[in-house]
Amino acid sequence: MRNLKFIFILILFIFFACIPKTDVIKVKAGDASGEALFSKAENLFSAQKYNKALAVYNDFITRYPRSTLVPAALFRIGTIYESLAENDKARNSYLRIINDYPENAYVPEVKIKVLEGYLKQGLYQDAINFSAGTFSENLSANYLSKAYVLIGDAQLALKRPSDAVISFLHARLNNTEDEKGLIDSKLENAFLQLKESDIKYLIKGTKDNNFRGYLQYQLGLRYYKKQMYKDSVNVLDAFIQKLPDHENVKDAKIVLQNIYKNSAAKPFIIGCLLPLTGKLNVFGNKALKGVKLALSKFSNEERQISINLVTRDTESDPDSTAKALEELVKENVSAIIGPMGTDESVIAAKQAQASKIPIILLTQKEGVTDTGDYVFRNFLMPETQVKSIVKYAIGKKRIKRFAVLYPRENYGTKFLSLFYNEVLANGGTVASLESYDPNCTDFTDIIKKIIGSQPSFNSNIENKASSGVMPADEEQVGSNDKKQIGKKIPLLDFEAVFIPDSPAKAGLIIPQLVYNDINNVYLLGTNLWHSQKMIKMAGEFMQEKAIIPDGFFGEKNSDKIRDFMDSFTAYYGEDPEFIEAAAYDTAMMLFQTVGKSGARFPESVRNELLKIKNFKGLTGSISFNGKQDVQRELYLLTIKGDGFIELGK
Repeated sequence: MRNLKFIFILILFIFFACIPKTDVIKVKAGDASGEALFSKAENLFSAQKYNKALAVYNDFITRYPRSTLVPAALFRIGTIYESLAENDKARNSYLRIINDYPENAYVPEVKIKVLEGYLKQGLYQDAINFSAGTFSENLSANYLSKAYVLIGDAQLALKRPSDAVISFLHARLNNTEDEKGLIDSKLENAFLQLKESDIKYLIKGTKDNNFRGYLQYQLGLRYYKKQMYKDSVNVLDAFIQKLPDHENVKDAKIVLQNIYKNSAAKPFIIGCLLPLTGKLNVFGNKALKGVKLALSKFSNEERQISINLVTRDTESDPDSTAKALEELVKENVSAIIGPMGTDESVIAAKQAQASKIPIILLTQKEGVTDTGDYVFRNFLMPETQVKSIVKYAIGKKRIKRFAVLYPRENYGTKFLSLFYNEVLANGGTVASLESYDPNCTDFTDIIKKIIGSQPSFNSNIENKASSGVMPADEEQVGSNDKKQIGKKIPLLDFEAVFIPDSPAKAGLIIPQLVYNDINNVYLLGTNLWHSQKMIKMAGEFMQEKAIIPDGFFGEKNSDKIRDFMDSFTAYYGEDPEFIEAAAYDTAMMLFQTVGKSGARFPESVRNELLKIKNFKGLTGSISFNGKQDVQRELYLLTIKGDGFIELGK
């Protein structure tokens, strides 16, 4: 009896050793007679007498239903039916193990066998339905990998390549054996059946970084193989930036190196979108001169880098702008400079963002960079001007009380609101403010109001001037402000006057201020005042009393600016102003960015632009903030003699 028991246990050990990842089921005491019957069935099975073995296994299960060897008998029955290609009967036997003995060591193996049986019979949807329960169990990694492969095969058979890719990816991540080559082959086959839109959908839908990274790499690789290099670079650059530690990053960098190597000899293409005709043509042509001078200088200095400038005219019209931008997209430009007009800039920003091409606008349009992360701006903003002059007036000159004269139009009311709020934020007071008709030429009555001959508060201030916290009418003014604004104030109850208007208009107002005995006050304006016309019309009344913000000061003692001034005059026979300098800086910043980094495609150019900090330009030290808006320190100027000088110098 002892020898018989030893032989039986040895047979069990050999049998169970053939089953991957299962434990040997130990025979409990009291199963002696059952062991003998089970051993008989095993001998018949080994002799390939399957029909007789089946009868004995079934007899064993009937006579000893509580034996710990029942799952083993059911497993043998299933195996026999499999060998006889009776898959339904095999599956029934396996399902009995899963349902009646869910904790048994056979369960992972028989789940795989059930899935395999469905696939053999072409019951692909049944396999997928069954898998819902399969994956809910705590299977080991290798069993999960096998299950995912089988489900992926079923999904491919049902022409669901997107689902199959996900399943094969799961299989790949769970596999701990040397089967990744086979899984990768299946994964590649599934990928070939996907459209680019399918892959993008999967990327957008997955929250798993491993999956997302693999999908992004494969999409970039597909674009590369199809010679869609721009799209490949965009995808792979984004992948590397967001998932630098992913296992496919090394391969992605090799693909990018190949792209850059193959395109190294080709010129970089930069688009230029400006109003060369129409109502803004004067400004557009000024900007184009700056861009062309930058290209000439860059080309002379960087002979290893070739840049093609493709220029399109917006015609100062939104519809023409949209058409011109479409043409630049077809030219495969790496980036775009311009446009300038408000409506044109809004249209261009939306289209450039949709096309994922970085665009550097030359506009004051508020909030335009909120369009998206491909939209940049390099221009002189009203907010920057106001902050600069108020900071200097209050911080350096100790001015506390201000008067404001402004035109009732968008430009004037915008600057009024910004100025009013900035003065209050810095502890100052707006003692008086008056508006005037933009067509006005005689300002005597308006001036008398601000010096106290008449009530100094004009209740007809435009509601649109209250875009900030500036009061729109007297009812909204606090008690302290009413004391300062609503009453008849003493003569010259202010130390400075802010006039946000052009030289043509401010040049008329300032002499009339002096005529009405408003002397010895500081005169604050916008960058429009940095004009020889201002000096001709009112310069004698502004000597060292003007505070003028600007982004470019041509008289500054700088080799870089002197060189620019001399080159510009030699090329065009005229002196440059802020627009020419800003366009020159924008172009040079972009040319140097693509030249130094080798960034040729839009995604990589955008990434390099975001890195710019303190670019030393003609218009100051330039950086982009978190909204791709320019940040710079302005020059503050005053008038001395018949020219401008920098304050504090």
